[in-house]
Amino acid sequence: MTEILERPATGAPAASALRILLFEDNAMDVALLRKFLQSVGVRRTHIHHADTIPSALQVMTCERVHLCLADYHLRPHTGFDLMEEARRLDLDVLFIVVTVLDDRQIDEGARAQGAYAFLVKAELTVESLDRTIRYALTSHARESTLFHSAYRDELTHLPSRRAFLERLMQAAADNAAHAGMVGVAVLNLNGTRAINDTLGHKTGDEVLCALARRLKAAKDRGDGIARIGGDEFAVVMSDFLLAPQALSRAQRLVDAVTGPVETQAGTHVITVAGGVASQAMTVTTSPQDAADRLLEQASYAVRTAKRGTRAGTVSHIAFAHLH
Repeated sequence: MTEILERPATGAPAASALRILLFEDNAMDVALLRKFLQSVGVRRTHIHHADTIPSALQVMTCERVHLCLADYHLRPHTGFDLMEEARRLDLDVLFIVVTVLDDRQIDEGARAQGAYAFLVKAELTVESLDRTIRYALTSHARESTLFHSAYRDELTHLPSRRAFLERLMQAAADNAAHAGMVGVAVLNLNGTRAINDTLGHKTGDEVLCALARRLKAAKDRGDGIARIGGDEFAVVMSDFLLAPQALSRAQRLVDAVTGPVETQAGTHVITVAGGVASQAMTVTTSPQDAADRLLEQASYAVRTAKRGTRAGTVSHIAFAHLH
């Protein structure tokens, strides 16, 4: 067996368990890469192929792909375009860019996009591919450990407040060039404090975890949900054209978490005070300023909605559109 199978990175799958996507439009290159991958222990049935971005995203979503060997030139798109779409959809896939050209600019661009390596096809060997994959897996495992400690909420496993703010700033930057809309919804839960006080934090934690699962199931595909406080969740929204669309997407999330929640201690009724803010991005607005303002206005809208939920039986949502 080769080294990649004998010494898998801590927390990373062994070669026999790896699922790899070849994003490539040259049949001969696909055949060669398949041969190389099988020679280092990757199962034939775990090697997938796509030559368009929609088909590649479908494979990544359905087959739980760990790593993608992405050709740079796939006209009219590039491997960078696929990386950007995968990042937008929160797909945890490692990328290694493979190209005909030994071009430093492409190399630097690949690393700037988050690729773990850049390989030139003419120089590719079984050994170099083996070494590159091992390096990518080891690096990713190490980064994942650091990421989860800083960017994941330990209880719900949702992104943390820090991760949410970075995601929001990235959405603002991505939408600035074409004046795209970005929205923020903040959802403040009613009833969790009473549960903690009367039944204990263990039951309160059960409720929070159950509601986090509901939010993940109800969100739109490209939206990012986070836990930003003890009883507060937030979502960053993009890919919508009109401000009311952000409100309707947030309302769906509010509806998903409103109502009874079952725990070992019994049934608990939860209501939500929701605040939504949206804004069209511009090239003159800094992503940091846009993110701060959206979160501030959504939080302010929560306080407005809170007044309507004090009775404890109905959820309310308030909206602010920024200009």
